[in-house]
Amino acid sequence: MKKMLAEIIPEKLLDRVLNRFDLFALYFALIFGSYGAAQMTADGWAGIPMLLIAAVTFLLPTALASYELGTLFPGEGGIYIWAHKSLGPIHGFIAGWLSWVPIFLLLPLGVSVIVGHIEFIIGTEFSLAIKIALQAILIIVITFASILKLKLSQKYINIMFFVAFLTAVIVFVCGFLKETSATPMDVNKNSFNVFKHGAMYSAAILWLLGVEVPFNMGAEIKDTKRNSKFMLLWGSVALILAYTFGIYGVLKILPVGEIDAVVGISAAVSSINHGLGILVAFMICFAVVSQDIAYMNSYSRLLFISGIERRLPKIMSHLTSGQVPLPAMIVQCVVAIFIIIILSTNQNLAIAFQIYLAALVVVWVVSLYYLYTAIFIVRKKYKSLYENPNVWKIPGGKIGKWLVIVFGLFFNSVAIYYVFAAPWSEDLSVSEWRWWLTAISLVFIVLGALIYLSSLKRVRNLDVQKEIEKYEEMKEK
Repeated sequence: MKKMLAEIIPEKLLDRVLNRFDLFALYFALIFGSYGAAQMTADGWAGIPMLLIAAVTFLLPTALASYELGTLFPGEGGIYIWAHKSLGPIHGFIAGWLSWVPIFLLLPLGVSVIVGHIEFIIGTEFSLAIKIALQAILIIVITFASILKLKLSQKYINIMFFVAFLTAVIVFVCGFLKETSATPMDVNKNSFNVFKHGAMYSAAILWLLGVEVPFNMGAEIKDTKRNSKFMLLWGSVALILAYTFGIYGVLKILPVGEIDAVVGISAAVSSINHGLGILVAFMICFAVVSQDIAYMNSYSRLLFISGIERRLPKIMSHLTSGQVPLPAMIVQCVVAIFIIIILSTNQNLAIAFQIYLAALVVVWVVSLYYLYTAIFIVRKKYKSLYENPNVWKIPGGKIGKWLVIVFGLFFNSVAIYYVFAAPWSEDLSVSEWRWWLTAISLVFIVLGALIYLSSLKRVRNLDVQKEIEKYEEMKEK
């Protein structure tokens, strides 16, 4: 079986430094945002059953498919390698591109949340210019923190797992101790009707996206099979608990119509005890910094292996002495600041932000179709690889495989449908909303296609053997 450069080179250059708890904390940091819990309260108590349905229909099949593919091809690049090995180079690039695109908004989203909490802490609202400046400065600081040796930035992420989880616990306890519920516990608390609460179901999926992302750092994971199992199992449990704690606490403390989508957790706790609410706001700021560092680290690996494979210029494959892909991180830093400026100069900032976020959800979920398609193909194409005891296989034989594939494809489609079904902003009609979503999604796809086409000459001129020898020399030095 012919190996890709993305499978060979990172193994020679990168050390396997991510242990069991590192992976667990990275997984949690990539996916969990306490502000996500506040946003899942829009339909009141229906947020909890919709979260549970999303966990079973979306999180579970994504985790099972990612676990099998991650142990079958435990290299740097995750879904890029999986799609390439199963469907060929063009699909590998498309899958990697669609998986990387979310960084366009994830970093700006994180720093905007931090700035929102800083405003909450000091009790004032900054001017637009100050907001832009603070967000840009935060992106630069996060980039510098990410450039540190992986083990150092990972230690910060590990510590922040406890801080982030504690914010959910605090609001839960405050809500539990409150005698009456500010949001009445109506029939929706037991409603598992996705047709009625489709928008909330899609929102829950939004805040569960990212299961496959840690595998972007596959060549840096110790004992992939054992540690990935721990990450996916206990990381998912921690996610569901934390989001449930957050939703419950906020709804118990605040009326549903008064919950702020950004600082809802801090505001809820502050209404019980102002000092404690301020402390929670500080904790969320530091936790979101760790989330953005996790984004920086994991998404930069997609650019790194694209540089190795020459889908992007060679400079993207450069590593620092601390084994960090510096050019890739600089690109992400610049893109994030650019997006912040573009969004902030839009007259209808809130509308633009919602459209952009929704489009990224669509693109990201579309990339996950490759997970289930790959599972179908690799079972036949690489049958001999499954004899390796380090490869995990979805249990249940053909029935188990098809359940994961059908569930994954169907509910991915349901999530996309409900993103298109109704606007996330009351200022847009349904037709306008759908037009903008389609247009932005097509822009992402066309841009990716152009980048792929521009790479064809570089790839044709690539001498694979010389590249391997060159990297071997670099490792020796």
